[in-house]
Amino acid sequence: MEKELIGIIDLAEAKELVEKLIEKEIYVEIKHNDKTCVKGCSVKVEIWAEQKDLPAIAEVISHEKMKVLDNEGLDIDKSLLDHVFDDEAKTAVCPACGTSFSTECKECPECGLVFIP
Repeated sequence: MEKELIGIIDLAEAKELVEKLIEKEIYVEIKHNDKTCVKGCSVKVEIWAEQKDLPAIAEVISHEKMKVLDNEGLDIDKSLLDHVFDDEAKTAVCPACGTSFSTECKECPECGLVFIP
């Protein structure tokens, strides 16, 4: 089955994510790509997964993020975490700050979060 890129993260974070996904019998591939690592960056890797596994992966990541946020005692609007950037839609809602903006912009005009379609 064809795999697609789901993100670029630090190697240590990638290893933690892989362990959590393996517990759920979800298998992803970690790849190094010189083009996604600029000179002087920490070791970054790409995470590739089968499309059929994306909803389960998103659930694991969301669960892990909520554990971190809850431990930090931050006041988070959890409804924003469900927003996904769809470049085919006319507008998007930033999952970080809740700002609504045109998808012609690939960066939230309020907080600067960058979206890669």
